[in-house]
Amino acid sequence: FEECTCCIIKPHAIKERLVGTILDNVASRGFVVSAIQTFSLERATAAEFLEVYDGVVPEYKEMVDEMCSGPLVAMEIRLKPTEPHPDEVVEKFRAHCGPWDVSMAEELYSQTIRGLFGRDRIRNAIHCTDLPKDGVVEVEYFFKILTNSHYIDGWK
Repeated sequence: FEECTCCIIKPHAIKERLVGTILDNVASRGFVVSAIQTFSLERATAAEFLEVYDGVVPEYKEMVDEMCSGPLVAMEIRLKPTEPHPDEVVEKFRAHCGPWDVSMAEELYSQTIRGLFGRDRIRNAIHCTDLPKDGVVEVEYFFKILTNSHYIDGWK
């Protein structure tokens, strides 16, 4: 839980069978998946994880709906050991993910994960950590809190 960031492959991307392609994309860009787990979130858990967007993003309810619409894949992401400045993993990975708005990602950053695999602002393929200080917090949410609460693979 140091020098890491969180990435979540959203349920729609799993339904579209994009997990392997997204993982290949992440690995090919200098990132390492150091932990990975499938989770199925209940509405209250998805709302808790995304609560920083409540009242800020008009699509908050739809974001929660997407996160609890089926299994998702949570990952702890790090930079490869040969990469300089491992403490910049959140910023570097966020840049690789592209803008939250898929139309902007497709237009200006077409080779980002969202530019390649996103469908719209809600089904934008992945969630990634926004702020550097939140990388470890989001990873711990899934790999400490939820794992210890038995939210793994759709059972509680």
